[in-house]
Amino acid sequence: MFKVLSVVALMLSLSACSVRLGQFTAASTNNVRGLDYSIENSTSAKTEGETCIHTVIFFPFGDHGDRIQRAMDNAIKNGRDSGIDGDLLVNVRIDMNKWYIPLIYGQDCMVVQGDLVHLVK
Repeated sequence: MFKVLSVVALMLSLSACSVRLGQFTAASTNNVRGLDYSIENSTSAKTEGETCIHTVIFFPFGDHGDRIQRAMDNAIKNGRDSGIDGDLLVNVRIDMNKWYIPLIYGQDCMVVQGDLVHLVK
């Protein structure tokens, strides 16, 4: 019995996958400078979005693909729901939050925070 469990544990530890984390129209590792936007004139809103995968005993529930992109889409939607007609997130922060109760339940979330902006012409 021990040998069977050892083989199963080894097989599970050797599994791998490839997942696209997102596809973006614009991205930068620096804060955006020179854009004309502000919270005072209703052209910017702090916003946040997330997407999560839940796991029960090694079996994940939810779509793994494009998780950052879906969290970013949710952040844009949440910003629009707050009254900004924007379509660009700037000064973005992306976090991955995980927690697990071993062999019982877990949650793995991508969280995107940033400023949703409407560029003034």
